[in-house]
Amino acid sequence: MEIKPDLGKLMRREIYTLLTISTVIILCFLIIHALVVMLDPEVTNAEFVKYVWSWVAGLLIVLWAITPWFQYLWIINLKYSVEDERVVVQKGIIFKKNISIPYSAVTDFTLSRSLYERWLGIGTLLIQTAGQGAQAGGHEGRLEGLVEFESLHGILRDRVKAFRGNQGQNIVAQAETIEGDNDVLKSILEEIKKINRKLK
Repeated sequence: MEIKPDLGKLMRREIYTLLTISTVIILCFLIIHALVVMLDPEVTNAEFVKYVWSWVAGLLIVLWAITPWFQYLWIINLKYSVEDERVVVQKGIIFKKNISIPYSAVTDFTLSRSLYERWLGIGTLLIQTAGQGAQAGGHEGRLEGLVEFESLHGILRDRVKAFRGNQGQNIVAQAETIEGDNDVLKSILEEIKKINRKLK
């Protein structure tokens, strides 16, 4: 089953995040502006605007000119595949990366929804594996921009449980096979001992 993130909603989340960052930058520099002009009588409003706000404006223009395009390219290249034995995450703009996460390695799923994601009706599903610790902030897989995140969360949980159940049945079957093999080996050993006694 192939899943693509919702392009429009995920792009809006990125734009809102960029807008929030821009607002925080402007507010910080407004506070700095007020403090510098109040505390240093040699600095005038005109000088601060000329030397500081011109740099801030330039930074914000570059940020808004470049970042949305990279975000758009990143989102259109995201693709998720839920297969019988694994989840595959395909991503990348220039260098493509396929992350294959087998159900045998999955330790937990985390459903994450930021304020903007809740507002837009999307969610992010984080896949944690044995090799990636939650304390280190690492997740092997990140499925972003999902509209039907709750149903996918349930499907993945069921598949992991089914996979582990099948593994348990395989272990029991292997143990029974080994026990059967042991009985055969013991009878062969007894026959060899009988033959050895007769030869002596």
